[in-house]
Amino acid sequence: MAEPARKLAVSLVPREHGAWALLLQPFLAALIVLHKFAWPMLPALAAVVLVFLVRDPLTVLARQEWVWRDRRLESALALRYLTVEIALLALAGVALALVWPLWILAVLAGAAAALTLLAVYMTVRNRQRLQALSAAGLSSSALAACLAVLRTVPVWGWWMWGLHAAHFLGGILVVHTRLEARIAAKKSTPVLTEAFQRMRNEATAVQAVLVFGAVALAATGRLFYAAALAGSGAFHLMDLYNLHTERALAMPLRSVGKRALTVSIAFSLLIVAGSF
Repeated sequence: MAEPARKLAVSLVPREHGAWALLLQPFLAALIVLHKFAWPMLPALAAVVLVFLVRDPLTVLARQEWVWRDRRLESALALRYLTVEIALLALAGVALALVWPLWILAVLAGAAAALTLLAVYMTVRNRQRLQALSAAGLSSSALAACLAVLRTVPVWGWWMWGLHAAHFLGGILVVHTRLEARIAAKKSTPVLTEAFQRMRNEATAVQAVLVFGAVALAATGRLFYAAALAGSGAFHLMDLYNLHTERALAMPLRSVGKRALTVSIAFSLLIVAGSF
């Protein structure tokens, strides 16, 4: 494969570490709680990963159709990637059809397709804040893990999905606010400053909801869930509060990502502990 084609091939595989965490952490957390093996776990995991992978080549093809004027090399490569991924996804679907009721498979496939197309649209149209909605779709991998082993979703499985989605939603909004703060710090224009303030207010409101949710969970005796949600909200609120400082803005994005991943893993472990 020529060097340009090799670079394009790499670019068609999602490199966002945070997005991989959104996808795989809930799945792995559910497997820890389930603590047993069943062969449908393998096609379920394959399906979850492949649904995530098809987004990048679909985005390239959508940009070729609606944004780019000239035909680009990555479009042909994206079509090949998409063809292989769709074929593998179909095989995973056939394997899951052997153990799952067809109506469940149809509902999951329809939801995955709708969320994928929505994510592609939002990316092409640069609706960055709306992309936070993908947190619910990616974290639903916890439901797939439960269905793979139990063929149903227990109560703790729904909690695992919902709480991970809330945590990841808060994190995505903080990331977008941080990026907007960096832009505002470099250009210092009134429009960008207003955009940053608006995004920070929205992100802060979401974190406040998480903290209030933690209080409600604690009142019902779900202490591990409450601790996870409270820790998530508090961490993100601290990040938002410090975003006006030069030290916070100068922190490399790689360091920001590692710190967020550490908090996210701790969050998942608390959810696991509360699900036993």
